Amino acid sequence: MAEFVCKLGTDSGRVVTQTEQAASEQELRQRLGAQGYFVFSVRPKEALSIRLTGRRQARIRADDFLVFNQQFLTLSKSGLPLQKSLDLLSKQTQSEALRVAVDEVRDKVRAGALLSEAFESVGQFPKIYCATLRAGERSGNLDRVLAQYLSYQKAGRGFRKKFLSAMVYPAFLMVFLCGLIVFVATFIVPRFAELYRDLDVALPPLTLFVISFSLTAKRYAAFILAGIVVLVLLGRMAFRSPGTRLAWERLKFHSPLAGKLLLKFSVAEFARTLSTLLQGGIPIVAALETAKDSVSSPLLAQAISHAQEEVTAGRALSASLRTSGFFPTLALEMMEVGESTGAMASMLEALAEFFEEDVNIDLATLVALVDPVMIASIALVVAFVLIAFYLPLFSLAGQVH
Repeated sequence: MAEFVCKLGTDSGRVVTQTEQAASEQELRQRLGAQGYFVFSVRPKEALSIRLTGRRQARIRADDFLVFNQQFLTLSKSGLPLQKSLDLLSKQTQSEALRVAVDEVRDKVRAGALLSEAFESVGQFPKIYCATLRAGERSGNLDRVLAQYLSYQKAGRGFRKKFLSAMVYPAFLMVFLCGLIVFVATFIVPRFAELYRDLDVALPPLTLFVISFSLTAKRYAAFILAGIVVLVLLGRMAFRSPGTRLAWERLKFHSPLAGKLLLKFSVAEFARTLSTLLQGGIPIVAALETAKDSVSSPLLAQAISHAQEEVTAGRALSASLRTSGFFPTLALEMMEVGESTGAMASMLEALAEFFEEDVNIDLATLVALVDPVMIASIALVVAFVLIAFYLPLFSLAGQVH
């Protein structure tokens, strides 16, 4: 008999983690299902310890996974047997990490595991994907839930790409500004300092300050770089603490320019994730559990966890989320309408589309403001250096006349 760590949902809506003994994972899942539990995950105790101590697996790229699901849906609709479909998908993929993972899934399915169990046990695929497959298996309509997940994947991927591409130009300007300052401080200023020392010109305070600052920075450049590296390493160590991550999240969401943008982005991510799970037929408590593990913001995950506890106790989702203080009033009102009309999944999808469009508009406005500010900053740096080093030349010209 082997020991397994099980994450289960009870009839009352509670989520519990407990250790069970069974001859196989398949037997344990059947037994727990017969007892009325909703099985989130079943993992061998040894596998967990190996995963913690073993080396890190190569990550599957989101674009490769998107192509995989498009092909998987096509093969599933064609009526091809599942194992044959997995064989073809393994051969067609160009990603080595994805090919290895699909081969492992195929072997587990061949050994008798359900498709959702096989994907979950590999540990390389999103939890929302495994939960969606499980719902499709229970409803007997795998094609429909695959199509829903593919739509979710395309919408989320497209939204993220728009978000990141809009930040490329401001990031380029920031890098250019930093590079310009470094170039001026390490190359231009020392040459002007040598020129004025040879000419024995009386320098104004502004020029003396720029020369002193640049020469000091150049002299201690190695220590400055070492300090930056140490700060980065300390920051990474600090971010391993949940308390530090939550404090950083609060700071981000309360920032004057980007705070509202990040809030709308997070709400859209949550709404689309929960909508996909509910459309797949997953109960609300189980859907919230999966959504909590799928969102990118720890602060949002904390709010979902609190709402999950209250929904388990019998409160409405909109009222439970309202007490967290995280969600905007408009989002809560739309969810309340979805609850009263019995169309929560479609209302969440509409909510996600609304906030995604709002983020795109706000992002375009923010970029339109940031670009001239960055260009003006570059112009100010250049103008400051020019004024600082041409003032002595004007003084020298007046002495000649």
